[in-house]
Order: sequence, then C-alpha cells, then structure tokens
Amino acid sequence: MKAGINSKTGSKRLSGIELLRIVAMMFVLLGHSYLRINSTPPSEAVGSNCIKSFLDVLLSCVATTGVDIFIAISGWYGINYKPQGLLKYIFQVLFTILLVYGFSIALHIVSFDTGCIKVCLTFYEGYWFVVGYLGLYIISPILNSFIESATKNEYKIVLLSFYIFQCYYSWLSSWYDYYNAYSVLLFAGIYLTTAYLRKYPISWLEKHPVKILVGVVLIMTTIAYTFYALSGHYARQIRDDNPLVILVSILFLFVFKQLRFHNKLINWFAASCFTVFLISYHPSIYPNFMIIMQELYDNYHGLIYGAILILSLMSVYIACTIVDQLRVFTWRGLSKMIFRKG
Repeated sequence: MKAGINSKTGSKRLSGIELLRIVAMMFVLLGHSYLRINSTPPSEAVGSNCIKSFLDVLLSCVATTGVDIFIAISGWYGINYKPQGLLKYIFQVLFTILLVYGFSIALHIVSFDTGCIKVCLTFYEGYWFVVGYLGLYIISPILNSFIESATKNEYKIVLLSFYIFQCYYSWLSSWYDYYNAYSVLLFAGIYLTTAYLRKYPISWLEKHPVKILVGVVLIMTTIAYTFYALSGHYARQIRDDNPLVILVSILFLFVFKQLRFHNKLINWFAASCFTVFLISYHPSIYPNFMIIMQELYDNYHGLIYGAILILSLMSVYIACTIVDQLRVFTWRGLSKMIFRKG
C-alpha cells in the first residue's frame, strides 16, 4: 500500500501523508476485526439505542475509506513506474507470505499443502488488493501520460464518464462483475481523480477540507442509518465504489496534507503499512486473529472495549512493523547485488 509512491518534498518525506497511511491501515484493521464482528447494529438497538447504532454506522462509513485513501495518495503523488519498484513490490509480497508460512508451519499452526502454494501465487481472495494494486502499478505509465497530455476538458469528460459507468454498473446495480467494487478500474478512477485535483486545484476544497469532511461523513452516515432503520440494509453506502466513500477518502488526503512536518518514527512505521496488511490478513494468521477479536468483543463493553480494541490493533501494527524489518534488511542487500552499477 506504498510501493512506488513518491511523497517527498525535497529530500524529506512529508510525515503528514505518512501519518495518513498509518491511519488508513488502522481503518483496514478495524474493518477486518470489529466491523466483521459487528457489521450491522442489532435491529432492536436501532430503536432502543439510536446513538450507539448511529456511531456504529458512522464508524463503518469511515473505516470503509481505508483502501481508497491509499489509492488517493498514489494518485496525488503519482506512481513512478520502474522495474526495480515492480520487483520490490513482488518481493515484498512473496517474502512476507513465505515468512509467515514458515513460522506458522514451524509452530504447527498450519501444515504445508496446495493451499499454501495458491496463497503464494496470490490466488486468495483476501489478497485482492495485492493484485489490484499490481494492476494499477503496471498501467500507471499510461495513466500518467494521460494526466500530462490531456486538456482540462478532456480530463473532465473522462472522469465524468468513469463515474457514470462505475456508479451504474457497479455501485447501483452490481450488474457488471466488479468484484464487489474491488477492481483495477476503480483504482484507476480514484488515481485519476486525485491527480486531477492536484493539477487543477479547487480553492474551496483546499481551504475547508475539515468542514467538508465532517459534513460529507455525516451525510453518508445519515443515509446509511436511515435506510438500515427502514429496510434493514445500508443502501450500498458502505462500499469502496460509493462516490461518497471516494470523496471522504480524498478529503482525508486534503486534511492530512496540510500537516507539513517531518518525523522519522512516523515515517518508519508508515513504510511497513503494506506488510501489516499482508501479515494480519494472512490465511494462517487471520482466523486466530479473529478468535482474539471475538473474545475481546464478548468480554468487554463500552469505553473499556474501545480502548482495548485500539491498543490491540496498535500492537498488531507495531509487531508487524518489527517483523517487516527482516524484509527491509533482506531487500537492501539483495537490491544492491541485482541493481549495482557497472
């Protein structure tokens, strides 16, 4: 969720955007834990405890933006396609998957079978992002050429056409097999959208991102909550292809890019956010992770549960980051041998 993305000013990496990567990864972890257990508020709670139910829906709406935020960052700074970057991305995926499998097999958590091979080849639906981002990386030179050469009117027409297409065939109808909104096409659309906003700034969006973010989140939450209270479903609000989710993701970017500071520790943690996803959602780890999350949900309540959940997810992030240093060290040595000059 970081490969090939340039978020630097001069020689220093902007920590505001790096902090957003961490926040987005926490949204993903939240979506893979609490929101899997409590995906919808109990029907009786909608009437008896409206505030808690509304907050649950609000949390679901915000956490859904995690993936779109990563793509929005890619579009804002642009993917600098290089064979080295592509190889680094593939190495990170394979090294992390194999490392986790090695530990899991050694500890008798799983046994080696054909399923292990399928996961290593990313034939595992939990790793849809891996394949989706790889596709975006591959086509990024084409997208970048369009961004540089298209006129403003041509750009507008393409974006308008994209959103009409994806809203009708994916978000509203699901007639087209869009893999539940997870596709390279969606990633390309978000990438082009944030690149457009960087090339052609909108003054009111630049000046008031926090106010607009709060307003849009409340609107999206109100729509989802109202439909759920009346019909028992979210009216397709909590999906990555919902235009409001995409807008909220972009607004998060505009909020955090205003934080122009540099912090080595934040940058260090942000550099491993993709590995956090790979490890936490690994098929030999995730079922056990969910057992723990379910136990926390069953045994704690209210603010105590919220505090323990956040601390638990932060601990997962920190542990994965520490493990990722083995991959960083290995790649540093390997890349020197592969790409050394002369």
